[in-house]
Amino acid sequence: MLRIVDCLTLEHDLSLVLLAGIICLLGCLSCVATGGRAMAGERSSIWVTLLGLCAGCTAWSTHFIGMLAYQTSIPITHDLALTVLSLLVGTLVIGSGFLLAFWRRHSRPMRLSGGILVGAGIASLHYIGMQGLRFPGTLSHDSDLVIASLFAAGILGALAVDKLFHRNTVRSRLLAGGLLMLTILCLHFLGMSATRLELGLFEARVGVSRSFLIVTVTLVSLLILMSGMLAAIVDQRLSSQLALQAERFRMLADGAFEGLIVHQDLLILDTNLAARNLLRLDEEHDERYLSDWSIEAIPLQQLGDEALIQEIQVRHDNGSDFPAKICRRAIMLQNGEQGEMIAIRDLTQRRENEARIAHLALHDVLTDLPNRRLFNELANSTLEHARKHGKSFALLLMDLDNFKAVNDMYGHAVGDELIQLVGRRLTDLMQEGDVVARQGGDEFSLLSASTRQPEDAAALAERIHAVFASSIVLDGAQLQVEASVGIAVYPDDGDTVADLMRNADTAMYESKAGGKATTRFFESRMNLQLDARRKLESRLRLALELGALTLNYQPLVDCSSRSTVCFEALLRWTDDELGVVPPLDFIPVAEQTGLIVPIGEFVLRQACRDAANWPAHIRVAVNLSVAQFGNYNIVGIVKEALESNGICGSRLELEITESLLMDDKSDALATLAELKSLGIRIAMDDFGTGYSSLSYLQRFGFNKLKIDRAFVSDLENNPQNAGIVEAVVSMGKSLHMHVVAEGVETSAQADILSSLDCDELQGYLISRPMQADEVQAYLDDASSSNTGEGDSASLAA
Repeated sequence: MLRIVDCLTLEHDLSLVLLAGIICLLGCLSCVATGGRAMAGERSSIWVTLLGLCAGCTAWSTHFIGMLAYQTSIPITHDLALTVLSLLVGTLVIGSGFLLAFWRRHSRPMRLSGGILVGAGIASLHYIGMQGLRFPGTLSHDSDLVIASLFAAGILGALAVDKLFHRNTVRSRLLAGGLLMLTILCLHFLGMSATRLELGLFEARVGVSRSFLIVTVTLVSLLILMSGMLAAIVDQRLSSQLALQAERFRMLADGAFEGLIVHQDLLILDTNLAARNLLRLDEEHDERYLSDWSIEAIPLQQLGDEALIQEIQVRHDNGSDFPAKICRRAIMLQNGEQGEMIAIRDLTQRRENEARIAHLALHDVLTDLPNRRLFNELANSTLEHARKHGKSFALLLMDLDNFKAVNDMYGHAVGDELIQLVGRRLTDLMQEGDVVARQGGDEFSLLSASTRQPEDAAALAERIHAVFASSIVLDGAQLQVEASVGIAVYPDDGDTVADLMRNADTAMYESKAGGKATTRFFESRMNLQLDARRKLESRLRLALELGALTLNYQPLVDCSSRSTVCFEALLRWTDDELGVVPPLDFIPVAEQTGLIVPIGEFVLRQACRDAANWPAHIRVAVNLSVAQFGNYNIVGIVKEALESNGICGSRLELEITESLLMDDKSDALATLAELKSLGIRIAMDDFGTGYSSLSYLQRFGFNKLKIDRAFVSDLENNPQNAGIVEAVVSMGKSLHMHVVAEGVETSAQADILSSLDCDELQGYLISRPMQADEVQAYLDDASSSNTGEGDSASLAA
């Protein structure tokens, strides 16, 4: 070490040493800039060649300026051939080292090997140049320092090239430049410390003078500085442009929703922000391989020109994974080699959305129970299993009784809460293998998978009724909810799910018709009744379309004078296939199917048309159904029927039942008041048979009360009926209403009613219903009285 210090301080001109250091620094910075351009990937071969030339000239210039700084009294010249050869050999070997390291820069052993070759080139340049010294004497070297200089050159050169080509960052490049400068300086001064010049008696061969060498080295140094400055300027301009473009593309890449990854042999070379977030990578991550995330390599020949799309599970470092869609495409990398671009998209949210959509497609939104579709799938699966193993199971349909009244009285919010509560209670009743589903509205379907049928189905139905035995409190409202249940058992009641569901529905309909809050098992007779009902409905629709419905009229007479004051319109139907169909058979069907609305409109219009031909003092009475008031312009229809037939409102009486006021009291009273304002008389029909309330009569001034025939029949033999009729007549008189007695069939009944001060009579004692063309003849023969038995059912019956 002391020999090296003495050589540097005592045997060298420190000013020239400083100049050599500056030349070496500037040259190494030029090398760093040139190497950065090579790593940028554009015209890499040119930049690597220029890098080798720049490094060789830098080492050569530093060597010979350092030689000039060597102080000795011995006259020294330099052999031109060996001096030039040192530059050529050194530059060639150094350039070869850079080329080897650059083209295999992804392999660290190859980078280190190239760096060792660069160190060897610097050493060859130095010692060839030393052999070119000409002086009267001999040149020798200390072997230990020569070996140390070679080791230093190899190690420092390997580290410098490894850093230069590992990452194209400012930090790596500056570190590489410092190591390269240290390589050149260490080699030179270690080599100079190892040199021994010994004088001899012979004459030295003539070589290049030191003044010539100073000029040459100066020119080479200027060339190095100019090339370095030029490279720096070009690098600055190109780097700024590329940086701008890179920033723009980086912004676009980081703004992409998909993760973008560039790799070569699964070694990650570059990523965008989305990919770093997906893979949980830092922006300055160490070498990582895609195989760490379960992304396997695919031979590039399989990729072809088209993108390869896959769906895989990507694994995180913590062991968790997520579904991903990846799109792979072969690309050309900056070094001219092939790599791969991968676009990766996290499918977690999409899978969750798909699962949610699939769940919604198979489940009821309100109760989260299986819906009709899923229930049918499960029932079909149960049926196949039962068919294969000779087992049985049961399907139950359940419908809440009077659910519409809950919605009307408390609102749909309470109705929805009730449906949800019912769903939870039914779920609690289910045993393993059983299924409960919501069919829609207030209807639920249940599958009893037990093979012990029909006993288990009956037990389940009993548990359902027990659940609703106690009242339910929702939103402060106390609700008494009941259910009707229909049951069909496989295989006795059907061999398909559709048949079983249809038959369970038929049984449930029978349960409702039988008084509600009951259970009915399907029986074959039910289908016969259902078929008959369906045929009746079909023929009724056809009759309405073809105009096969007709009206008969039954007179109402003054109780005292027995003069006719009104005719009530009664609907009649004779079918080509069914014959004469009683109103008690087809009116309920019309009400349940909604046909009562167009039928009621037909009756109203036809009655007004017929009444237009009667004397002006004769009124016509028409029954109105509850359905005609629901979302139906009944006032407009009545107005149009009166105006189109030219009769005034005072000639029309509209008869309603108490059920209208029970369902929608306030709206119904408002509609009735509007009708009454047209001069129309309003009568309450069948008074006393429903839940009569005096508040109805008090709030709305009815013109008539019609006493139901149930109280008039057997009037002469039943004192209780007579008391009821007397009370009704008395109440009607006190409220200034006319009282009409229906179903009067005997003179004794008429006499009692007269004595009770009843206003009007109607019944077979007065006349049977007649056709419209018989009314005038009846009026002409007003003194005649036809009695007998027959049908007196009205439209509202």
